[in-house]
Amino acid sequence: MKGNEISLKTLNNSAQFWLEKTLQLLQLQDYGKGTVRNYLQELTLLFKYYNHLPVEDLRQQHIEDYLIFIKANHKVGRAKCRSVAQSCSFFFKKVMPSDYIVPSNLYPKKQFLLPDIMSESRV
Repeated sequence: MKGNEISLKTLNNSAQFWLEKTLQLLQLQDYGKGTVRNYLQELTLLFKYYNHLPVEDLRQQHIEDYLIFIKANHKVGRAKCRSVAQSCSFFFKKVMPSDYIVPSNLYPKKQFLLPDIMSESRV
């Protein structure tokens, strides 16, 4: 993980181990470079946020709290939240299988705004 070496120094040993495992699996399954980069970046940010915990202790509630944090403090949009959720889904299903599955409620729905309707007088 040459591109992430600097940031890995600030991660606990558990996070470093699981990021390496994630990279290995992504490479073995021939995921695209962009996907590899994005998944590792999202997981690195999540693991940094919970650096005081071993990755093995992370649960669905932690992911939900992290999503709320980035939405509130960093004003991220739907695409960023979906990216985090997708990365977590891959990790917790394939790299470190857990007894829970990242549910679809972590994937924010697209917001549809109704168009302004002109009043009769405006028409």
